[in-house]
Amino acid sequence: MKNTSHSCPVCAYANLKEAPRSSSDGGSLEICPACGFQFGVSDDDDGISYDEWREDWLERGMEWSSTGIKKPKGWDPKKALTSLKKMKLK
Repeated sequence: MKNTSHSCPVCAYANLKEAPRSSSDGGSLEICPACGFQFGVSDDDDGISYDEWREDWLERGMEWSSTGIKKPKGWDPKKALTSLKKMKLK
């Protein structure tokens, strides 16, 4: 089986195990270990947009959210956000 990772549309963390949204538009329920956004809950249930969560995460200093998943060596949230901006421009 092919190991595929997905990117977080909030913070651009590139190692989510599932796509944030399914083809039927349902949330994966996965929590991004970097920014803490839970797809299908933070957005669907709580009504928080990706942009709103990102702004709050930036204001909180872009701290690694997960206590159960170690921050990858070299994780640079500023660099990741730059790649997110490039993806949005395409």
